[in-house]
Amino acid sequence: MANDDRPEGYEETLKRLKDFLEERFLPDGETGLTPTSPLLEWGILTSLSTTELISYIQDQYGVTIPPEHIVGANFKNLDAITRLVLSLHDGPVARA
Repeated sequence: MANDDRPEGYEETLKRLKDFLEERFLPDGETGLTPTSPLLEWGILTSLSTTELISYIQDQYGVTIPPEHIVGANFKNLDAITRLVLSLHDGPVARA
């Protein structure tokens, strides 16, 4: 994936989300999630952990994820989650 198609704030947001997921949902000491790690397939994101992640996103970024955006495609990996957060955070600006 080329860096040109990454929105502003992508790297920082990706790192924060990665750190949160690794700290909360991986066994102690395990790291290594990549932007394309299949979080749903690997069982890292379940209904309960996804709810916790959504709460974290609301607290950290001040964005509410509408129910229609809570779908597998938006939570399949860190790249998709990061892009969702940034699109919701910058929503009005992106549509202007």
